[in-house]
Amino acid sequence: MAWTPRTLADALNNIAELDIDIENNESSLIIKMNDYGDLP
Repeated sequence: MAWTPRTLADALNNIAELDIDIENNESSLIIKMNDYGDLP
């Protein structure tokens, strides 16, 4: 299976133990791991 940034983000988002916020648009993919719950 080939991993693209979007498929990686989707796979990480499906892991319940991780608190991840994903922002995706035409020019960027941002994956924020919010381990401490202090990120907006």
